[in-house]
Amino acid sequence: MNKNLSTGMIRKLTEENIALKIAKMSNLEDIIELYKERIQWFKDNEIDQWSRYLKNHPKSEFIEAIEKENYFMLIKDNQLIAAFELSERTSFWEDKTTKAYYVYKLVTKVGFKNLGEIIFDICKELAKQNDKNYLRLECLSTNEKLNQIYEDYHFKLIRQGIGYYPYNLRECEL
Repeated sequence: MNKNLSTGMIRKLTEENIALKIAKMSNLEDIIELYKERIQWFKDNEIDQWSRYLKNHPKSEFIEAIEKENYFMLIKDNQLIAAFELSERTSFWEDKTTKAYYVYKLVTKVGFKNLGEIIFDICKELAKQNDKNYLRLECLSTNEKLNQIYEDYHFKLIRQGIGYYPYNLRECEL
């Protein structure tokens, strides 16, 4: 995967005082802590989201993504404010031939808003540079607010299903 950002994207990140970094194994515990913080926030706000996230996504998944250099972090003021995996790995998607990148494990730090636009702009740029036609993701189908956010970012609903949770498959054409 070509991971070089355009001058425009670098400028945008610089204006926001945000750095994009490829995660290293030394970042793993900080990444897990970011998820724990967000999980607690969901619980405190009575949002049915991620109650079993770290059980369903063990450290081995994070390690694999980090080792493949597919796991990214956003850093602001020396603080981890967001993280996500961008890869060709498919999960619930049956179509394995479409030229797509899949966004997984997207998490943002509590108190930091509007990071989605930056994350998806980065993902779209990397996908286009690597000759992909789509960005894809899956999400909890019962979280209406999250689904609306993805809809607002042009991720169209492709289908619904039930795995270990009820999910929506969404994609954004590039």
